[in-house]
Amino acid sequence: MIAPPSSRSVDPRLAAASGVMRDTVGAIHNLQHLLGSVKVGPKALARVVPDVQASSGPMIVAADEMHRAAESGALGSTSARELSELVKSRMEDISRALTKIALSAFRASDRLTLEQALAPVVRDLDGALELVELFTESTATGRVPVALSDVIRESASRPDTSSGRGRRVRVTTSADGGTLVRVNPRLALRLFSFAVALGPHKDGVHAEAGISGGAATLTLSPPSQPGPSLLVATPALIDLSRKCASEVAVLSGASLAAEGGRAIVLSLPLDPGD
Repeated sequence: MIAPPSSRSVDPRLAAASGVMRDTVGAIHNLQHLLGSVKVGPKALARVVPDVQASSGPMIVAADEMHRAAESGALGSTSARELSELVKSRMEDISRALTKIALSAFRASDRLTLEQALAPVVRDLDGALELVELFTESTATGRVPVALSDVIRESASRPDTSSGRGRRVRVTTSADGGTLVRVNPRLALRLFSFAVALGPHKDGVHAEAGISGGAATLTLSPPSQPGPSLLVATPALIDLSRKCASEVAVLSGASLAAEGGRAIVLSLPLDPGD
């Protein structure tokens, strides 16, 4: 069982920005759900649209604050600007689409148009929210010794991803239970879930444990044969996912990189006492 880190202190600006973005994405998901329900009529939809429109301003402010906090704080991110620009661009797309619809009578054609406009925007916002929460978790203080095998095992117990739009991937493993790493446990779980999501998982992935260059490694590659497995909740991915997750890993003393085109390797610092 993974013990909680000794402190849960995270950058308050990133935590606040993450909260605003989580609420806004949740509201947009709700609108998307209502649009897809034949039981919800035009009047009900018309009442929801202004709330989503009103969230655009705070969301853009939160994206700017996230960028400033991640770039100038302890994290020192260089990819946060791109992520912020993506979020703002997608919120502007939503605002334009909702403005057109709000001026109409919400006909069936309006409903279909809005559904089609929201789909790609929501995918990007889901992935962006996962990355903002990864940024936030990476600023948490407190690292403790954790068994490498627990990082995998606890990932199967991790609640569904923040956006709810990720997928569960089957993972087999040969992790050595005796290898200890010194990490922020919650960050390690998130990094592992990103590694699984980025891996070649048509039929699941196999996590091979090892030690290289003074770090514990988990090499994720296609499974060679069936075996006992776990289902790991993975985050929704966007074009920036690999870049941001890899940067967070390095800034946290770990690494996340592709190897040979067919594998993803997550390296975590060994516990000095191991």
